[in-house]
Amino acid sequence: MDRPPRTTSLPPRLRVLIAARCVNRLGGYSMAFLGVLLVRELGAGPAETALALTCFGVATIPSRILGGHLTDAWGHRPTMLLGLVACAAAQLVIAGAPTLAWALVGAVLLGLAYEIVEPPTQALVSDLVPEQSRAFAYSALNASLAVAGILAGLVAAAVSGLGLRWLFVVDAATCLACAALVAHRIPSPATPATGRPLDEDGRGAGTHPRPHPPRATDRQPTAPRSTPARARWVAALTDRRLRPVVAFGTVAATVTMVVVFGVPLLVEQRGLSPAVTGWVLAAGAAASVPGAWLAAALRHRTDDAGVLLVGEVVASAGLATIALAGQPVTLAAGLVAFDVGGLLVIATTMARAGTLAPDGARGTYLAVLGLTWGLATSVAPAILTTLGTAYGPGAPFGAAAALLLGTAVVRAALRAPRVAGHLSAGH
Repeated sequence: MDRPPRTTSLPPRLRVLIAARCVNRLGGYSMAFLGVLLVRELGAGPAETALALTCFGVATIPSRILGGHLTDAWGHRPTMLLGLVACAAAQLVIAGAPTLAWALVGAVLLGLAYEIVEPPTQALVSDLVPEQSRAFAYSALNASLAVAGILAGLVAAAVSGLGLRWLFVVDAATCLACAALVAHRIPSPATPATGRPLDEDGRGAGTHPRPHPPRATDRQPTAPRSTPARARWVAALTDRRLRPVVAFGTVAATVTMVVVFGVPLLVEQRGLSPAVTGWVLAAGAAASVPGAWLAAALRHRTDDAGVLLVGEVVASAGLATIALAGQPVTLAAGLVAFDVGGLLVIATTMARAGTLAPDGARGTYLAVLGLTWGLATSVAPAILTTLGTAYGPGAPFGAAAALLLGTAVVRAALRAPRVAGHLSAGH
């Protein structure tokens, strides 16, 4: 099977974007502790905790839609700044909440802001690199965030000892620090309507160099894309090529949010210290670093469907291990496997959606894919509460493992005729 060459180099502007998001990631474990905060400090019961987490999840759906719309209308930088500053404000509301009602308000506000930054981040990655390098670029972004996640886990382990509210204060601070980097280092605001990857001076990659030194006016943003918002959303929602990407992405997002919300609660239910959550999450994040290199190696040997299949099998094995884990070491081992498999699945899925998007609509296409995360964030608390109450704390992870493994079986069945045809053509 002939495959286009893939590069493992990243444009300088993409490195700046990754650095900024890594700063933001340093406080990123606060949401994982929201349920524990509600139970420990505000006296919430299981139903109230599930309600708050579900409200947060539902609120992320319009957040992602707004982020996609503003990315294509305003550009990357202003959209990212809006999302980061709004997230910081909402985090502080939760940190200072005197009652459960105030915490619920903060959770809803945070949900409304939480996903705004994702469509511009993902669209900028697609705009900065050529098609054949996008999967690697998304893997590099996710792996770099995982490196920051190692430190974030250590921060969570240390700060949680001072009080769970401080986790949200730290997260707000990292949001503002990321916003400062974006404001000063990410050129504004959009990519040219040609959709070519951008060079450092804002020209489309592969265009002829300017015959004169760049002036300040040369670095100004191009006009927002002219495609009407309605047309962009109709195109994305009716694109048959995007539908299976979204369908499989929904499963991946759901099992991921079960892990995000469920691991801290599992640690609590196993009678372990909250600091254990930080340590095991750091272990899982560390595994994503070699996972990125594994992803690059796999893409040289197989197609996207093969990478996704491997990722789903590995992640489902990790989920099964988490379901049975009773000790921190076993829990960390499960998270390692899950994070490696999840990196393969999520990065490849985002690259596929970005490649399918027509010029001027990447923010919208990635927002449609991102709606799966809003749905997943909404249903994950109900899965945890329902299955955890009825069958024990490990049951949600076992169910997630079965669901993801079922997805792998379906993908293998769909891929088999293509592989057989390729083998026949090779003889």
